[in-house]
Amino acid sequence: MRLNGIGVVWAPAYAQIDLKNATLTMQDGATPANSITVKLGAGNLTYSEKKTIEYTLDRGALDEVREGDEVPMDVTLDFVWEYIAGTTGTAGIPTVEDALKNIGAAVDWVSSDSDTCRPFSVDLIVSYVPDCASGDNEVITLPDFRYESLDHDLRAGTVSVSGKCNAKEATVVRSAKT
Repeated sequence: MRLNGIGVVWAPAYAQIDLKNATLTMQDGATPANSITVKLGAGNLTYSEKKTIEYTLDRGALDEVREGDEVPMDVTLDFVWEYIAGTTGTAGIPTVEDALKNIGAAVDWVSSDSDTCRPFSVDLIVSYVPDCASGDNEVITLPDFRYESLDHDLRAGTVSVSGKCNAKEATVVRSAKT
């Protein structure tokens, strides 16, 4: 890559995502899928992909290296939402809490996990569409998410959710802005 005749040895791989330009979809495993889409205001989403690497020594010197046990992704989401849209069932549009807990208007949702003996989960799908003329659209899918903590701050109007995905990594798809 060259810029004004000067060789450039790096190119940015990731853009900073402003959640105000993103939506969060919570989707179940039904066909067709039930889902709610939350238009995010201020906030942040973090997820951590981890690996266990095991090193074996031979007489005190490094010898073998192998991958150890798989580790689930940690996900933390803190946000203020502007609105929720979704398919209206007999009980109305589910809330974030309904979708995560499989209660209320989401009581008929099917877990996104294919193993029906496991606790209920949803897929979290973050769709980012930058508001500027340049930049790529990005869709980040965090599959089989189960919340472990769900906190509300009424004064700040925020919801904080943390939990784990029964997956080692997120699926990230970038596409050119149309």
